[in-house]
Amino acid sequence: MLVLILSDLHGHSVEPLVGIEGVDLVLMLGDVTTGAGLEKTKERIQTLRGAYPALYVIPGNWERPQSAAWFQAEGLSLDGEAVRFDGLLLFGLGGSIPTPFNTPNEYTEEELQEKLALCPEPGNGERLVICSHNPPYGACDKVFLGKHVGSKALRTFIDQRKPDLVLCGHIHEARGIEQLGSTIVLNTGTAPKHHTLIRIEKEISVALH
Repeated sequence: MLVLILSDLHGHSVEPLVGIEGVDLVLMLGDVTTGAGLEKTKERIQTLRGAYPALYVIPGNWERPQSAAWFQAEGLSLDGEAVRFDGLLLFGLGGSIPTPFNTPNEYTEEELQEKLALCPEPGNGERLVICSHNPPYGACDKVFLGKHVGSKALRTFIDQRKPDLVLCGHIHEARGIEQLGSTIVLNTGTAPKHHTLIRIEKEISVALH
């Protein structure tokens, strides 16, 4: 299975991301726009939806309530919800911990912890994949000045539950792949300039683009 990971589009066109061959699933990790209206969000998501067989979305810290509600109504949202897809247990963690910018979709660590508590256990042979806008504390979360700004609630979840993959964005300059124990943490960076392709077979291979 080939999975396309996107995040932090911030209103840019998705056209450069259309037509990647062999993609079975797209995971969009938030900030489709930078607080723009619902119509711009719909336009970008519907383009991706028409281009690939399956798509799920979580809202970023810049998503307004109307956009998050539309993701939910369309059956696209993973925020606080689990979806089973071809051997994967996908669970989403939208929004972010507080930022200096007072963005529309921010939560305390305690609120994120409550949301993560809703994640079910994977079934026999399933891989647990966490789709989070915010990176975990200590991995793929370092800003330009070198400070770690990720979520401590998500880090605690990783330490306890050991998911196979944690996919994130949010901290643009922290694009990359790191390992927390047995968990692969991926910050895919800003779309459409960057995207990631993950091939999931017996092994998991990650290719940053």
